[in-house]
Formats: sequence, structure tokens, C-alpha cells
Amino acid sequence: MSHQSVFSGIVKQVLSGDTIVIRDRPVDGPPPERTIVLSNISCGRVARRPTPNNPNSGPEDPFAWQAREFVRSKLIGREVCYTIETELPSGRKYGSVFIGKSTNGENIALLLLEEGLAELRKLNAVAAEKNPVYQQLMVAEELAKSSQKGRWSTDALDAVREVIWSLDEPRTFVDKYKGKRLHGVVEYVRDGSTMQITLLPDTLDEGTVFYNIMLSLSGIKAPAVRFEDGKQVAEPFGLDAQFFVESRLLQRDVMVLLESTNNQNFIGTVLHPNGNISEVLLREGLARCIDWNLNLVSVPGATDAYRTAERSAKERRLRLWIDYQPPQGVTAEVQQARDPNSLCPGMSFSGHVAEVGNGDNVTVKCSDGVYRKFFLSSVRAPRLASAPREGEDSTPVDQRARVRPLYDVPFLFEAREQLRGFVGKPVTVHIDYIQPKLPTTTDERACATIRCGPENLAESLVSKGLANVIRYRNANDNRSGCYADLLAAEEDAQTKGLGIHSKSERPVHRVADLTGNLAKSRQFLPFLQSNPRTEGIVEFVVHASRLRVYLPRETCLNTLLLAGIQCPRRGRPKPDGTQEPDMPFSEEGYQFTKDLCMQRNVEVTIETIDRVGNFVGWCFLETSDGESKQTTEGQKSGKKKKKGGDTSSGKPKVNLSVLLVAHGFATVHRAPSTENSPYYQELVRAEEAAKSAKQGLWSSDEFVKQWEAEANAYDADETPSAESDIILPGGVTKGYVDDFSLLNINGHESGKEAPKLDWKPVQFTAFSRPIGSEGLRFFAQHLSDSSTIMQISRGLNSQPIPVVPGYQPQKGEIFAASFSADNCWYRARGMRRSAKSVIVQYIDFGNEESIDVEDLPARTAPLPPGPFKNIPPQAHEYRLAFVQLSPEATEKTVTERIFAKYVMEKEVLLAVQYEHIPCGYETLKPVPAVALRVPPGSGSTAGSSAYTGKGEGEEVAELLLEEGLVCVEPMSPQLIRQLPHTNVRTYLEAQARAKKERKNIWCYGDFRVDNSQQ
Repeated sequence: MSHQSVFSGIVKQVLSGDTIVIRDRPVDGPPPERTIVLSNISCGRVARRPTPNNPNSGPEDPFAWQAREFVRSKLIGREVCYTIETELPSGRKYGSVFIGKSTNGENIALLLLEEGLAELRKLNAVAAEKNPVYQQLMVAEELAKSSQKGRWSTDALDAVREVIWSLDEPRTFVDKYKGKRLHGVVEYVRDGSTMQITLLPDTLDEGTVFYNIMLSLSGIKAPAVRFEDGKQVAEPFGLDAQFFVESRLLQRDVMVLLESTNNQNFIGTVLHPNGNISEVLLREGLARCIDWNLNLVSVPGATDAYRTAERSAKERRLRLWIDYQPPQGVTAEVQQARDPNSLCPGMSFSGHVAEVGNGDNVTVKCSDGVYRKFFLSSVRAPRLASAPREGEDSTPVDQRARVRPLYDVPFLFEAREQLRGFVGKPVTVHIDYIQPKLPTTTDERACATIRCGPENLAESLVSKGLANVIRYRNANDNRSGCYADLLAAEEDAQTKGLGIHSKSERPVHRVADLTGNLAKSRQFLPFLQSNPRTEGIVEFVVHASRLRVYLPRETCLNTLLLAGIQCPRRGRPKPDGTQEPDMPFSEEGYQFTKDLCMQRNVEVTIETIDRVGNFVGWCFLETSDGESKQTTEGQKSGKKKKKGGDTSSGKPKVNLSVLLVAHGFATVHRAPSTENSPYYQELVRAEEAAKSAKQGLWSSDEFVKQWEAEANAYDADETPSAESDIILPGGVTKGYVDDFSLLNINGHESGKEAPKLDWKPVQFTAFSRPIGSEGLRFFAQHLSDSSTIMQISRGLNSQPIPVVPGYQPQKGEIFAASFSADNCWYRARGMRRSAKSVIVQYIDFGNEESIDVEDLPARTAPLPPGPFKNIPPQAHEYRLAFVQLSPEATEKTVTERIFAKYVMEKEVLLAVQYEHIPCGYETLKPVPAVALRVPPGSGSTAGSSAYTGKGEGEEVAELLLEEGLVCVEPMSPQLIRQLPHTNVRTYLEAQARAKKERKNIWCYGDFRVDNSQQ
């Protein structure tokens, strides 16, 4: 012994009864350490936690745990001295450990043998006799054997622990022991706020079972320490925090409070007899408060203590806070004095909720009359899941499908509805912070705590599982002033499994958007007309008399045009990019309707639909007493209302059309449909009252004069006539005429002869298929322009066109393009552009082609110098007069194929019948309506026996009508009176024959009637 060096240190950890980790005293950081294996004895193997590299740790040896605990209780944290007797090439050191500062202290190996917790390794007799220490060890072992202590007892096999390393339901375990202090031993410190703990059976209701858990301290986060490629990598002050905890808690007895779970890891508080380690870490600047789980801390008063400790470390700029700078800025009062329209933290407002966004923002009409948009602090609305939940269908979503977040994102509609309950109610707003503009946002956001009375709007969402609380990575002050309450509400919602935290099937809102879809609108029309009143929600206000309404019962979204009135229109963008000016009082009317209707419950009565699928009808809503009073008198004396005029709430609902007229924001639309409605007299009285009071529009003398002139003109035209009922009314099928005699046209006015048509030879080049077109549109070249067309072709192809590298034609620009079929150059115009291709139209032929973006530099170029830009397009767009295509796509294709068969590669005669009149009910810009005639001998009717040629040639429209491929479009007698009657008469006769024989589009009967009844 005298020849061996004696070392001293502090016991850091006891790995097993015979293996001890001893460290030096710390100097400017974590100190070096040595692992000493006790010479001459063996205490058995202690079970270890399974790892990915070693999933099966194997069984524990009898009394190995008891030996470890015996040594731990004797040595952990105490100063010892030790000798190193042998050191293997692997670095493993064998020696003796003594309690105290000298070798005169108790020998740990000897103590273990005396308690029967170790077994003496056998030496040969000669070596044993020469080693006096070994002789003492032999005596101690013999005494333990004779006393049947420890491993020498008869129940040695019963001394093996049962250890649970992983729980299938950690949440259930937490719920069982939540609020109870559990006795444990810290086995390993991963970093300053994460440790491995063995829970001892004495405080568990699990018999003799031990539980080994990974625990993260609630409410705080220390710098991480991790291993990458076998090397230890630590964040700044990570090793300091780890050593700080190791020196105080490693293998110490602690009390554990389980508070929550994070996957298989537990979250809780670790209490030592000397205090709460979390608070000490914060005070020393070795950890930060983490708000997202600070509410989990269950120790009374600990949350405030954590905040105070962190604040103290910040003020002293300790460790993590060495570069901390307190927030600088002007007060809300000073900022508002500088700029009354600016928003900054600390400002407060009061007002009424005017509009709510999709689950996370609210627009408030403040007491100063200004509308301000605020986002709810520290919460996030539900989002579209990027991956399906376990057990859900993983079918990929069609990326081309239109995504409507309000209806497509689970629970977002419910979140919006929760906020919508506050619309119109008084609220107070306190701005917590200003979120800077982000790449995903259009502007900076004022984030605020909004209360309706005592109720926090954000907390009401979170408590129902309709929003998530944002977790902040950095400790800063940009959060809700009620952040702890939000976290507590979220924890409660998670426990109850509410909303987005539910494991049940997510709600699905399948909503049919009828806007601009005439076919779908026709399908819904009969159902909506059958209900006197249909409940709805106003989702958007376009302008004073145009609303977007969601009908929950019918699960459809439609555009509602208020019946019976005309409102001044707000400015719209022009084709050239400029903005139309607002008409007088259009903005006031829009704001009036928006204040009354936006996101309110209403009732609608549907009368009809217009030609693009918008519904026309009446809207009824609850208003303030002041608004109701203005219309009460009219309601009492007006005509009897439709059945179902009152709501279950008992409050009378006011007709929005009447309200707009009463406030001077609209005038009565004096049309037969309005005059026949039960609300006409009420509208007229409201208009007279507004006119007398000079409200709104009636305050303008210029408007009054214009209105009176139009009213007088309407009265003059009101004389009944045989034709007045035939002019297109608002219905869908009215205006279709099958019998020429119904038009009541007896010759032309004043006995004038029918105007003669000017027939010109043309050549068909391409079809025109704009969306929404109901007529048969096509392009044609005039044969009189043949020389011009040849001149353009020779000019573009006589010599190579210089290619401009990187040339990208713009929409509407005229340029040169190479046609794929013949690789010749033609004049073209950019029509539409996508990420992968550009649609171009060859303006001298009318046909379109798609060119890939990568081919644009090779296939497009600016027009060469010359007259090419000044020559107008040689392809002229027309439509076939008096005929209308079937709405079915398949039948349209067949009609176009037969039409092309009649006119393709032939010289045909064309005469313009009329211009500037759309076909049927389409809303497209009209093109000239023409008659087409195939000259005799052209073989137009080859293969068809339905029609024989005439001397003047065959009418293409009549041929198509005869084959049942088109129908006669709705007609106006005023138009027919100016045209040759023979055309219309023969068209109707040809249609009648095809209809009788049920050809093509007539095979199932009159499809025009069917469309209106579906």
C-alpha cells in the first residue's frame, strides 16, 4: 500500500456495487473523472435500460441492485480516497476505495463482503497468503456466508428486481399518480432539463415493481447536449447545466411529480430536500422558461417563482442571458400621439365585432368609427393536415381541386362559427404585440387579447379544441398576456379529447359552390323555390344588393341578387387595368349592407336565377329597433306576406331590399316580376319616404331628374301589346318559340320590304369555344383578303426570323410563332399562360395551340420590321344566327363535327344577320350572328337524305336543325321584325321535324324544358 499512489475525489456515480465513478473538484467547468472497479470482488450485473443498439439488456443478477444501493447510500456525493492497483490497456482501472480523506477509512470492498453483497474473486494460494488485505476480505466473506447474509441467503433468487422500462399507456400512468409525490433515484442526466429516473416501489401501488422513466422538467428548457457521429455536441452552457444537475441530483433520492407526457417521455417536477432544481437552474441562468408547458407545473407558486428566477438571471446577465438586452420602445400613448392611425403593443380599443376571419382574426368597428383587424394572440387556427392520422385513408388529395379552407380544413368551420357568435357584440381589445410581415403574410399583424365581457375569445376557441396554442422557441415577450390561461385551456381540451384533439372521425363539410354554375343552380332551384324561407349565413358582401350566402340545410353556397331593387354599382377593374369610379352612394350602400348582414343569420326567399346561375330573391334579417321601425308601417299596410315570414326567435325580420330603398341606397326596379311580388307596395312606400326625406340618392337633384325621366319612359312603354309577353322575361325557358305564328308578326313595319342580305364568300378556319358560350362560334377568312394573307405568310417565311434568346411573349402581345404541324411562322397572340405552357392564338386563322415554356425561345419571336403589326387579324369570329347549342358537351362535339363536314375546305357564303346580341342567355361579348350557305354542287349533304339542295345553296343552320343537332335560340319580336321572315319560319319548321322524330338532342324530349325543371 505504501508504494501505491493515493488519490482523492468526490463520488459522482455508482454504476454497480463494484464500479464507482469519481470526479475531481471542478475548476472553471466540469472536472475530469475516473471509473474505478473494486479489486478482488464482484457484485453482479445491474439491469440497464434498453437502447436501439442493445434492445435486450438481459436479466439482473441477484442482489446486484442491493449492492449498488448499499454503495450509493454510503458514497454518493461524498469525498473519498482511492488507489489504483492495476490499469489494463483498455483503460479500465482496478483499485480500492476508502471513505474519507485517507486509506484509514472504511474499505468499501470489505463492507460489501461483510453484508453478503459481493463475492470474492479467487486468487492462487501463494498470492492470497502474501496479500494481507485479501486475507481480511476472505474473513469478511466467510462471516457473511456463515450468517447467510445477502447473496448467501436461501432466498437469493427473490432479490432480483422486476423493472418496467417502457409503458404502453404513459398517459394512464400519469393520470393515476398525478399530484402524488413518488420516490425516485436519478440514474442519468442527459442535459440540464432531461434525466432518467428509477421510481421506487415504496410510493407506487405496483407491488415490488420498479419503473425506469425519462423525465423532462416542466416549464423550463436547458441547453441541449447530444451525440452526433459518436461525439458529444453541446449548445452553449449545455455542459455547465448538465454538470450543475449531476453534481446535485445524480443518484440522489428525489421526489417526482408526474404532470404530463410527450410521446414515451414524461414531463414533471423533481424536488430535492434542498429545493426545486428547476428554480435553481433558472436563477443561475442555465435554463429558460418554456411557456408552452409552464402551465403543467403543479407545485403551488412555482410558476411565479420560475418567472422571478428567470428575471433575476436576466437582470444579472448570467450565462444564457449574457447578451440579454431589455426591450426598448416608446409607450403606446407616445406612439399614438405621433401617429393616431398606427398600432403598437399596449394600445386598447373598444367597439363591436363587425366580421370574423377563419378562426384566428376579428375585425372590430372601434368606438372612433374606424374598422380595425386584430389577430388573436398566441393561437393558431386549425390547418389542413399534411399527413393522415393513423387508421385514416391516405388517398392523396387532388392538387388541382379548388381548396376552400373554411369547409375543407377540419374544425375550421366550427372555429369560425364559434367566433361568429360574437358578431355585433361589444368587445374590448388590448394589443399584446405586433407580428412583423412574413413571407406567408401580406402585412404586419396586430395580435391582441379580445374580450367580450369577461370571456376571452381566444380562450373560448382553445377550450373547445378549435385552436392550438402557439409554442414559442425563444423566450420573448411577444405572446398573449393570458398565455398561461390559454395553455391551461388547451391542456383541459386535450384531456377531454375535444375538437382537434379528438380521436374520432373529423367533421366533413361538403358544400356545393353554385356561383357561376348555371347547370348546378338549375338543379337546386326547385328545392329552394319550394321553401317559403330558407335559413342562411351571409359569407360575403360583394356590393349593396349582391351577397354570397351559405345555406346549411341545402349545403350550398350561392350568390344572391336582391330582387325588386337597383343599387348603384361600385367601381370595377377595366380590361386595360384601370379602375372604374364608384357610382354615387355605392360605397355607402355597400357598407350599410355589410354592417347589417355580414356573417349574420338571414332567411332568403328564392324567386328565380339569372342567365349565369346567380339566384334572385329576397333576404330577411333581424335588425335593431331603429331599423325595424322604419319599415313597420309599410309592413302593416302592405300586401299579405308569404307563408313563413316570422322566425322562431319571435323577432320580426326585415326585408333587406326595403331597408336599402328606405335609406336611399336603392331604387325600386319597376319590372313585372317586381310589381307582381308581395313586397312591391312596401318597396314603393319606402321609396316615397326616402325621396321625401332626401336620403341617399335622393339628395342629388341630378339623380332625381334622371330617375324621373326613366320613370316617364317606362310608363310610356307600359302599353300592353301582343308582343310584350314574348320579349325575354326573367325566366329560363320563356322566349323559346316553336310556332312562328306565336310571334304575331304580320309583315314588316310600314310595309317595308325585307332587307336584303349581303352574301360574301368565306372559308372556315377554326372553332371558337369560349367558356360560357351557348352559340356555335367559329372563325372564317374572307376570300377577298386572300392576297393579304399570302403577303403575311411570304413575309414571315421568306427568310429566317431572328431568334431572341430568353424571349417570353406576354399575354395580349402579338408576335411570330411557329405552328407545330408545318413549322411555318404565323402571327400569334398570347392568350393564357401557366407554369408549364403558353396558349397562343394564330390571329389570321383563329386556331389555338399550346407551346411548352422551354420551347418558347425556339418557337416564338418578335414580329420582324414591316407592316405585320398594323395589318388587322384576318380571322373573323362569327356565330351561327338564330341557333343555340345543346348544353351537353358530347352533343356539342357531334354538332361541331357535322358542321365542319359541311363547311371544311369549301368556299361558303356568309351574310351578317345582326350584331351585338348574345346567343340565348350567355354573358360573353357578342359577335356578329351570320347565316351560312353552301353553294350548289359542293356536296354538303353527302351521306344525308334529310334535305335536298336548292338552287341558291343550302342553309347550314337549317341543315343542323333538320338533323336535331341545334335548337332555335330565344327570340325577340323587335329583332325578328327587321329580318327576313323566311329564315326563322323555315328554321322553326326544320326544328319541329327533328323534334317530332326525336333526333339527336331531342331523343329524350324537349331538353329546354327539362333543364329548367331539374
